[in-house]
Amino acid sequence: MTGFRLLGPVGVWTRGELLGPSTPQQRSVLAMLLLHRGRTVSTDRLVEALWDDRPPASARNAVQGYVSRLRRVLAGLTGVELATSPPGYRLDVDPSRVDLYRFRDLVGRARAAGPERAGPLLRQALDLWSGPPLAGVAGGWLHEMFGQMLAEERLTAVEERIALDLRYGRRRESLPELSMLLSEHPLRERLAYLTMTALYDDGRGAAALEVFRDTRRRLVGELGVEPGAELQDLRRHILQGEPAGLPVPAELPRRRPASLLTHRERE
Repeated sequence: MTGFRLLGPVGVWTRGELLGPSTPQQRSVLAMLLLHRGRTVSTDRLVEALWDDRPPASARNAVQGYVSRLRRVLAGLTGVELATSPPGYRLDVDPSRVDLYRFRDLVGRARAAGPERAGPLLRQALDLWSGPPLAGVAGGWLHEMFGQMLAEERLTAVEERIALDLRYGRRRESLPELSMLLSEHPLRERLAYLTMTALYDDGRGAAALEVFRDTRRRLVGELGVEPGAELQDLRRHILQGEPAGLPVPAELPRRRPASLLTHRERE
């Protein structure tokens, strides 16, 4: 079946082959319509997505041209309609054909399932990612408004999958991935917690405490805050030499600089 991708190179794909669109501008229009699937996206909003606050005088005509060429890509696809819907356009497509909505459905099912079923569902969801979200679109507006939010959704699902792995004793398999993720996101307390838990369960309490010290130094130095209660409690647990195998909390703060907050969090 032909599918639509947002979680990687944006486009219309069938059997691993890209059908289109062929230009970053057309991919931006497709991404906007998919992100607002079933809802009208105004021409003004598409102009903003393409050129931010510096549109050319011909911007509205250019958008019409991009939509026209996008219609050619979609022509002949059953169950897909790109409609003119004043004051803009609307794309109607089954959500099961869009990787983003399949990902969210699988993550939601994982969270509602028991731990035995949650892990496979999360792996299936994460397998839908084929690269950084919204790859290949024009400009930076879409990445700023939606890209970071989508990347956050993926990282949260990865954390949940690793927490399940630790629950079932897969600490050594998880540690290399945790080390890489924590180096990329050093202010995320949940990643620090997971890393400390894996190290302590592996008999490496001193290394776990070093992770705490490094995380605290970064939080205080960059954000001016102390680690949260969960991380502090885990440190005390390790210092007191209590038994390994701590339960991993379902949620922990994921602190990061304000410049990295998603658009939704700023509103």
